[in-house]
Amino acid sequence: MSMHRVCLEYIGSSTEFQDDSSYQAAYKNIYKPLGAILFAMPDLKFSFYFTGPQIEFFRKKNPEFLDLLKNLISRKQVEMIGGGYYNPIFPLIFPADRAAQIEKLTLAHRQNFGKRPRGAALFCDSWDPSLLTTLDASSLEYVLLDSSLLPKDKNHFLPLVMNNLEKSTLILPVYSNLAARKDESPKDLFSRIASACKAAAKSDPENAGCDRMLCVSYDMESIQPLLNKDWIKEALELVQNEKNCSLELPYDCIKSADVFVPCFIHAGINKNIARWCFTPYEPVEQKDNYPVNIYDYLQTYKASHSLFDRMMNVSILVNQCHGDKMRKNAAREKLLAGQCGDAYVCRSSSELAAFKERQNAYKNLTESERLVRECSAFKESVTSYDYNGDGFKEYICRLEKCNVCVGCDGGSIFELAVMKASGNYADNISRVQKYDGLDDNYFRGIFVDHLFEDEEAKKYCRGEPCRNGMFSAKKYKEVLFSSRRQEIQFETKTKFSTLDQPILLKKNYIIKSNGITVQYILKNEGPIAVHGKFAVESNFAELNLLNPNYKPYNIEIVSGQDIVSGSSAEACCKSVKDGLVQKASAVQVSDLNSNVSFMFTPNEEAGVTFFPVSIKRRNMDSDIVQNESKTFVASFIWDVDLAASMEVEKTINLTITYTRKHRKSAQS
Repeated sequence: MSMHRVCLEYIGSSTEFQDDSSYQAAYKNIYKPLGAILFAMPDLKFSFYFTGPQIEFFRKKNPEFLDLLKNLISRKQVEMIGGGYYNPIFPLIFPADRAAQIEKLTLAHRQNFGKRPRGAALFCDSWDPSLLTTLDASSLEYVLLDSSLLPKDKNHFLPLVMNNLEKSTLILPVYSNLAARKDESPKDLFSRIASACKAAAKSDPENAGCDRMLCVSYDMESIQPLLNKDWIKEALELVQNEKNCSLELPYDCIKSADVFVPCFIHAGINKNIARWCFTPYEPVEQKDNYPVNIYDYLQTYKASHSLFDRMMNVSILVNQCHGDKMRKNAAREKLLAGQCGDAYVCRSSSELAAFKERQNAYKNLTESERLVRECSAFKESVTSYDYNGDGFKEYICRLEKCNVCVGCDGGSIFELAVMKASGNYADNISRVQKYDGLDDNYFRGIFVDHLFEDEEAKKYCRGEPCRNGMFSAKKYKEVLFSSRRQEIQFETKTKFSTLDQPILLKKNYIIKSNGITVQYILKNEGPIAVHGKFAVESNFAELNLLNPNYKPYNIEIVSGQDIVSGSSAEACCKSVKDGLVQKASAVQVSDLNSNVSFMFTPNEEAGVTFFPVSIKRRNMDSDIVQNESKTFVASFIWDVDLAASMEVEKTINLTITYTRKHRKSAQS
């Protein structure tokens, strides 16, 4: 009679380790009672997967738990699963980074548990055939993969083997659907597992007599039945009385397997993530057998794709770096930290979805690049290539104080990373009707252009829904690019107002060490005069919203002889008539959290408006709509009165400065 050999696995959630309060709650409610049950019941076998930072969290807060795990490992009761130290999405990173991530977590296992891992778990089961080479080189003998990735004709509760380019690895399928349900008795659970294994054996006559092996994965939501001592005791008694069922560790199952089913598994991601890969923030059940992978997710969520582009760029810089070995190693460490999978794929119901994790990744990547620059003589440059893989060129400006990326969509800056270890100030998300009550229909970058009719401009200044300003959603065309002169020239055309007046906009970026100059030439190509409002909008993502000491962005506007002050906490229209500060000659937006200021100076006086924009989204594990991120908008607005064939020029200079920290006054 064939056996049903069951492995129980727990994967620690990143939300359990976000701060001391969430960790202490998880330790009290999950880890401490689970450790006590394991210690008291030697017949209960279990495997764990923890990332490197999670292990360090235990070492700092509750080292006795790691000591307990080490004891249980020596009793051959617990197995620790390996993988990447920062839980990266392996298909998205270079082989050198994959090896470094695995080696670092393996070292952490040796130091804390006295034994290296034999198997690996993958973030969101993100798989790619190229991982075979990495797993083989890292001496990892098997990998755990969600059953939803397996071909249907190979899904028979048996371990698999995959070969590709003379490399092979063993695969143990994971079945989260066979985890104990709420209020389900042990008898009903094992009956359900037995029925599933029996059906699998019936559909697999070639291996009918082989033992069926499966790994059942638990998370912080489904683990509760296993924390009930009476439930566990009853379950162990059932296992002991059943001759055809046993609890085992994954590696023991692999070692004693009767057969390995040959298969080829295409690139994919587990079904819980795959259903979010078609429509942003909406689950769509897959009706065909089309293999969904991590790149489908990135194409759907542009903010994640932008972070991926940044990470790849920094990874190239680190891997090509020569010079100071110590700084290069420090740069690689920051790069690895910036590859944390939670920053690229949102799996949690945290207050700001993945925004906090994404900004932490940006900060680590910026710090990594800063260290690379210190390894060798840095030279400012402006280059042009397809940075984000969309088929169009982007313009990468590596300046002493910042990194600036300019794209053809709206001709705006879509990435602005200040070298003072900041995140991406252009990490903005557009509003959508379903969640925010209106559609932006354009990317909220820096130097976004609008041409409004008068009534629409008034709505815009009040922060009310209005038709977008014509140019903002356009694809700008390159007219001239000079790397030597560090200049980018764009142009685009639109039709304005109900009269469909043809308008040409030329937009020139001049990149300098001390900042960026943007020159606009607006030309009326129609036979009738044009009257409207030309606006240049800059959007700054609020990078530190979850920081307990968070301060709103400060804005100061020089208006004639006066200085008008405000903050990102309140719209301009709350304190200024019509929401428009008149005769502005300079605007400074200050991030008081990072002591970074952005100074805008136009070539002629303009109106200025500012207001906050809150972005709301649905979380992936609930129907609750909550805040995703927050953006601070500051816009210059000019009156435009153009006769036929006439043109007007406007120029804005942007300078980035570091402000001094205010020292606290000494107490007398």
